Amino acid sequence: MDIYFLSGSKIDDLMNVLLDYGDVFAARETEVASNRNSKSGIFVSQLSRENVRNYRVPGFRAFDNFKSFVLSARTKIADYPAEKWADIKEAKEKKVLVGLKACDLVSFGIIDKVFLEDKDFVDPFYSKRRKSLIIVSSDCTYSKDTCFCNLMGNSPYPRSGFDINLSEIDGGYLLEVGSDVGNEILKKLVLPEAKENQISERDKNREKVTKNLEKKNSAFKKAFSNPEKMVAKAFDTDAGWDLGSTCVSCSACTNVCPVCYCFTLFDRKGNKKEQYKRYMVWDSCQFKGFSQMAGNMNPRFAHMDQFKNRYYHKFYRFYERYKVYKCTGCGRCIDNCLGDIDMREVLSGVFASSEKGK
Repeated sequence: MDIYFLSGSKIDDLMNVLLDYGDVFAARETEVASNRNSKSGIFVSQLSRENVRNYRVPGFRAFDNFKSFVLSARTKIADYPAEKWADIKEAKEKKVLVGLKACDLVSFGIIDKVFLEDKDFVDPFYSKRRKSLIIVSSDCTYSKDTCFCNLMGNSPYPRSGFDINLSEIDGGYLLEVGSDVGNEILKKLVLPEAKENQISERDKNREKVTKNLEKKNSAFKKAFSNPEKMVAKAFDTDAGWDLGSTCVSCSACTNVCPVCYCFTLFDRKGNKKEQYKRYMVWDSCQFKGFSQMAGNMNPRFAHMDQFKNRYYHKFYRFYERYKVYKCTGCGRCIDNCLGDIDMREVLSGVFASSEKGK
């Protein structure tokens, strides 16, 4: 792949070119109000010609995720009776996503397996949205205590799945081309090719962040060696699951998870006589009613059964079918859990219990 150098003072030039391709949504450091105090955080927001100046690529993932650009929280999928499916207006124009991290790109690849790559069940809404995206990703320049992408076999820097990837180095960014569209965009900037010492600096930065991640997560390594076997074996037991007792079924974990895609359908009366509208909305396996069936039967009525099922699906059932885990290690679920539950600690507790039971 071709690699170019972009001076830090010219980042606005790149952003203005991207704005020529469609609506731009970027992860950026933003001041937010919380409990009467202001604090900074990384959130996804839309950029325009007016607010794009002095944009700086964040060194860490956004607090929210980019899932909603391919799986909207609410989508009208049909008017009926009608002769055709509802049109996906928002997918007609290109959207440019900026500042995605490796965990975000991996999440798109995981969801693709469900909604795009299974030819018998291709979701036309997902497909159109996915094809409408131009992706400009970036390396992580640091990690936080809740990050564990390395435990999932991922890295803190993108390897594929991007049109352009930005790696921050001294004085600017290295821009790596990942597609024909990315190459077309960078040709408009007329950038010099990256020098060997600049690429070496990028590689050293990546190695430093990776080693830091490995150090932080060293205590959890064993639990993530073969989680599919461990979770499958422990699912019907109570051993090691006690950390889930603080779960309040708020569904924060599934909402912020970039690879949770559970949904439900509901109908509403239309404007015309005898016409109805059908909507698809996010749902959560952490809600008691999620698994309820006819006659009020519920195979996962107990709170702990709902909690365990999430791990069972992520690390066993999904892996059994697609040969990848349904987790990127982004750590958003840990950051947002009202019960202060750490997925790494849960799996470590289950692992320790399974070792004792041998």
